[in-house]
Amino acid sequence: MAEPAVFIVLRYVNKTPSLASCAKCQRKFFTPNTYYNDPGGAEQYLRDKFELHDCSQASITTKKTAWGMS
Repeated sequence: MAEPAVFIVLRYVNKTPSLASCAKCQRKFFTPNTYYNDPGGAEQYLRDKFELHDCSQASITTKKTAWGMS
């Protein structure tokens, strides 16, 4: 069974989430400057981007190969 994708906030600027990642494929999501004074909006933006990303096994394999990690 495949491991599920997990949303993780990696960095905050003051109380605003500025960087998040998918624990499965390590794709990074960044908060646009327009959300830096809106912690709730910034988190929702990052979660929306996370929900839209493709976390397929093929993309994980491709990334590892590209970085020489296969």
